[in-house]
Amino acid sequence: MPKFLDTLVAYAAYAFIAVGVIWLAIAFLGGSSLILWPALACIVGGIMLREWPNGRLTWSWAVATAVMGFLLSAYQVYAWLSFLGGAFSTLAAVSVIGFAVFAIVHVFLFYASTSKPGIVKAAAQ
Repeated sequence: MPKFLDTLVAYAAYAFIAVGVIWLAIAFLGGSSLILWPALACIVGGIMLREWPNGRLTWSWAVATAVMGFLLSAYQVYAWLSFLGGAFSTLAAVSVIGFAVFAIVHVFLFYASTSKPGIVKAAAQ
């Protein structure tokens, strides 16, 4: 496994909290209270990974949060694609690239949440 992925798995709790803070910034900048859900889910998931890394609820929460973030980011890419040819093409291009990168970040979070040795063992029991 590459060193980057080892580091990500070791610090998965902090990665979830950092992604939650980014979602919080997106919710603030976009003015949408609906985006507070992934922010809250990521922050709570990070706290759970830090405090109760071997809990079944922790594993389920972390995996579900990573999947939800990926789906939400992928939907944002899909929604902004229709604006690429119009008057908002500059904003759309930035949003498409940003949310595509954010979707990939959530794939890495999914990997980190399923690769944690203590969590996988607890979920299998």
